[in-house]
Amino acid sequence: MTSPSPISAGMSRRVALGATGAGMLAALTACASDIRPLADGSASSSPSASVSASESASASASASASASASSGKSYKGFVKFDNFEKNGEYVPATAEKKAQNVPKPLVPGNMNEQNIDGMYAFIGYWLASFNYLLMTGDTEPLKKAESAEALQDYQTLTVAYENNVGWLYGADTPVTLELATDSPQKVSGSRTRYNWLAYMKYNADMKIHTEGQSPDEPFMEDSSRDLTKVGVEYKDGKWIMLTSDDGSSVAGSAGGASSV
Repeated sequence: MTSPSPISAGMSRRVALGATGAGMLAALTACASDIRPLADGSASSSPSASVSASESASASASASASASASSGKSYKGFVKFDNFEKNGEYVPATAEKKAQNVPKPLVPGNMNEQNIDGMYAFIGYWLASFNYLLMTGDTEPLKKAESAEALQDYQTLTVAYENNVGWLYGADTPVTLELATDSPQKVSGSRTRYNWLAYMKYNADMKIHTEGQSPDEPFMEDSSRDLTKVGVEYKDGKWIMLTSDDGSSVAGSAGGASSV
C-alpha cells in the first residue's frame, strides 16, 4: 500500500468499507487519501520538486504583503496548537490497547475571525482535531471545522474504535503540517477562498493494529514530506476546510495577491 500525495488538508470521500479486518486497515489509511497532488503527484522535500522556484518565491512575496491585514506575524513553519481539554492522565496507545484520555482540542477564541490570525488558528485547530480523530475515532472536534457531509466519511473509523476493532499507535502526533510561506494566497476569482502552501508529513512510527490480523501494518509506508495546498474558505461567519471535492484548491495559483 502506498502513500497518497496530499494537496488540500481534506479527507477521503470514499471510506465505505466494513470496520473489520482488511476494511479497518483500508479505512484508517483512506483517512489520508483523496488529496490530490500539487503538480505531478510525486513526494518532495523542497518546493522546486513540485513547483518552480519562481512560483514559490512569488507566493512568499505576495503572501507577506497581506500579513498587515492581521497582526503582521509570519506563520511560516510548523503549525502549532496548544488549546486542549485534559481529562485524566494521557496513556499512549500500544499494540495491545488504544490510547486513553487523549487531550481534546478546544476552539481558540480567535478561530472565527476573518483575518490571517484567525485562519492560522483554524488550521491549527483542524490539524489537532484531525490527529485527535486518528487517535480516538471521535469526530466531535472536527464538527467545528468540516461539513456534515465530510464527517460522514469518518463513520467507519469511529465504529472501529468504538468496537475495539483497530487503532493507531506508535506516536502521539500522526500528522504534521509545516507552512511554506509567511501567509496564504487568495484564490483567483474568489473573495473568501485561500490556499496556503505547506508540507504535510505522516509519522513514520505510526502503525495500525487490527484485531485478528498480524503483523501490524505501518500507517503510511511513504512518510515523505509532501508539498501541499491547504484550502480554506470563510463562510457564514467562520472558516471551513476545503477538500478536493470542493474543486478549489487545485484552481488556486501559486502566485497572486492575498488579503483578508
